[in-house]
Amino acid sequence: MSPRFLMLLLFVLSNVIAAYVMLDTGALIGDMSANSLYSEVALGWALFLVVSSYIIILGPLFNVIGKIKVEKMHFPGNDVRTGEIIGKLLLLLQVLFLGFNLYFGVNIAGAMRSEEEVPFALFWVFMPVDALMFAYYGFYRENKLFYPNVFVWFVSNLLRGWTGMILIIIFLEWCRAYRTGRLKIRWIALVGIATAVLYPVIASLKWILRSFATIKVGGFVDVMDKLQSNLDWQDYWNIIVDGFLHIVGRIQTTAHVVEVIRMRDLLQDEFSKGRFVPFWKEGLHGLIFDRFFYDVRSTSIGVAITKYANFDWDFEVGSWNANIGYVGWFFIDPFNAPVYIIYTLLLGYLSFFLVSKIDLSAQSTDMIWYAWLVYLMSPWHAAFVNLLYALLVFLAMKFFVTHIFSR
Repeated sequence: MSPRFLMLLLFVLSNVIAAYVMLDTGALIGDMSANSLYSEVALGWALFLVVSSYIIILGPLFNVIGKIKVEKMHFPGNDVRTGEIIGKLLLLLQVLFLGFNLYFGVNIAGAMRSEEEVPFALFWVFMPVDALMFAYYGFYRENKLFYPNVFVWFVSNLLRGWTGMILIIIFLEWCRAYRTGRLKIRWIALVGIATAVLYPVIASLKWILRSFATIKVGGFVDVMDKLQSNLDWQDYWNIIVDGFLHIVGRIQTTAHVVEVIRMRDLLQDEFSKGRFVPFWKEGLHGLIFDRFFYDVRSTSIGVAITKYANFDWDFEVGSWNANIGYVGWFFIDPFNAPVYIIYTLLLGYLSFFLVSKIDLSAQSTDMIWYAWLVYLMSPWHAAFVNLLYALLVFLAMKFFVTHIFSR
């Protein structure tokens, strides 16, 4: 079975397991664990809609859109050489981006300092380094500059309190090994065991780093001390079990949809008052539009839901965002459900269009599929739009590199 099928199965089963746990305990799971299950009927509908959306969008819809023919842009010169030049440029940008974030304390999970308060912040808005690295992974995995780039990318994200790149690396390497015939059952088992054993450490480290979001590099010695005291090494098996449930809680979206259904009247009312932007306005284009015409910072549903829903920890609104599940918008803005579906098709087509212009391959197709899985199904439209913009920047980079250095 292909890694895509197994990854889709993992997400579907996580929602099924989460639904069983919620039905058994009478409480929601994951980010929504502070809430009781208010309706078993709502849970049933939420599970059905979530599972159906995953299967339809990441299965037949992805395959149909992927078959639409798009002519590749012509790039003169040696593509290996092009990958090396782009790799060097990206490596420089990643190092500068990491230094910028650590020095000014921005772009760190949990940090409340606005990028507007620091110099050169606008440059990084229009040069989305993390998304460019994700694109580079899909196009130039075999290039020798890939390894230093992925190392800096890993360290950069970890120091900023993000661990999502771990799942990206596991999935894309899994797909690569499957295509090359080097995927062995023992390696799958080893990765699974390592993930289960190390996940509690990684999760604890992530939250500790987030709690130190505004400290300088030297303060990370304190992070390691706190990590050691944060884990009960003598009861590590129970921590692994809790870690498994935590993974299920992070992957599933059924609990989020249940809460959206419960709060639909409130969310519809707040949406009608303009408290948060519509789905089509999330992302860089919406941010520019609101700043230019209204001089305000737009709020997405991911941030807004953290204000309206009940969570069992203290935080400042805007320091993080939660997902509502792909089907959440059907309950928040039901009259525009057809528009929502059309917008989904548009985003999906644009992802294939831009990748096809650069270089549509098995590796880059895996990259798109993963972006659909994580960004489109959450739905984190701002992140997906940011990826589309990064693909456009990557296309421009490749165009200029090939036309300048091919002469």
